[in-house]
Amino acid sequence: FHFLLFSRMTDRKSNTTSSIYVSSTISAPNVQNLIRAVSTILHDQIQEDETVGTRVQTHEDLFVFSEEKYIRQKPDAFSPTALERLRQQPSVDDISNFIKALYECAEFSTECCVLSLIFINRLIAFTGLPLHATNWRPLVFCALLVAQKVWDDRYLGNADFAYIYPFFNLVEVNDLERKFLRLLQYHVTVKPSMYAKYYFELRSLNPMDLPLKPLDAHTAEQLEARSSHFTNMLQEDEERGAKTMFWSKGTDGVVSGKPKSFAVLS
Repeated sequence: FHFLLFSRMTDRKSNTTSSIYVSSTISAPNVQNLIRAVSTILHDQIQEDETVGTRVQTHEDLFVFSEEKYIRQKPDAFSPTALERLRQQPSVDDISNFIKALYECAEFSTECCVLSLIFINRLIAFTGLPLHATNWRPLVFCALLVAQKVWDDRYLGNADFAYIYPFFNLVEVNDLERKFLRLLQYHVTVKPSMYAKYYFELRSLNPMDLPLKPLDAHTAEQLEARSSHFTNMLQEDEERGAKTMFWSKGTDGVVSGKPKSFAVLS
């Protein structure tokens, strides 16, 4: 099928922003099951937080993850239909389709889905941030962006992520990433026991068919070492007052502008 990542969600009136179509190749049911399991957990958290009714105030740092902040800055860029769609409560399918589109565009490894959920829950634990209709997309976006950099040998630069999801420009993507990492206290370390906990939780939602298996000893050791290394590097960046994250430009010759797996249509 064809999946419109941005314009179908926001229906921007301006034609200055390209519409991005994705020809999905996520045909393996087990990959879809993993994404749906992650989406189900996020959906349950959104419903729980909506029941409690906690809201992030506009003066709080956490408001940076709310799409309302960017709607207020560019009120003429969104049609009434777009605003209605952005503000409606998401279904599991809505969340799943969003993750599928990012997964396909950025070519994440499947493990990144697990890491992204760990990072979102860690952020919630550190900050008390409630999930709701207008902040779950930016949070999922940031979590997957960081997860790919932590886990994958090849990862996209932030300019590519801004291209994939042009709700945010490059400056905003950089700011979101920095804020996300600061609120995590740069703690992107994932111990094997933590990964296993999330893996089995996700597996319990789809016990017969996930594309992942528990990490073997070598991979588990590699995950902890790699993620710990990034934690140390990010903390050093903060101490030095670096203006950009050390990993922001991407790796292995990945260039900004045209990531794989989608075509840009004007």
